[in-house]
Amino acid sequence: MRPRVLLVREWDTQMGGSGCCGRLGGLDSGLCEVDPFPRARAGMERMGVVYRALHEALGDERIELTVVDPRNTVALPPMIYRDARRRRGMGRRDALRQVRRGVGTGAVVVDGKVLHWGTIAEDPDSVVAAVLDELAASP
Repeated sequence: MRPRVLLVREWDTQMGGSGCCGRLGGLDSGLCEVDPFPRARAGMERMGVVYRALHEALGDERIELTVVDPRNTVALPPMIYRDARRRRGMGRRDALRQVRRGVGTGAVVVDGKVLHWGTIAEDPDSVVAAVLDELAASP
């Protein structure tokens, strides 16, 4: 089983089946022509640099690299919690602590352990180094 690395950042596409009330941006829909959330696009681009650096350093064969929107509450919290418990053997309290940190934009999570959170990392090399260190230290 490959280690799972989650990169958490917002999408700039419509988030629901509704009109402009449920979307976060995009200029091609014909609705809400002004991008209401340009920071989502900026975050996507910054996290894209991190994604490419991790993909280049580790490739698809060494890790499962997944990008997740923090609003994806159906998948993200259970993935972090389950990985923390099953892959790391963390107790419930520690696993819940990882979930709390990992559901924010900018989080980088390796097998349920949050390595970075709060903002999207400005230096992709530091993220790659942290992930490599974590993978080397993992059983």
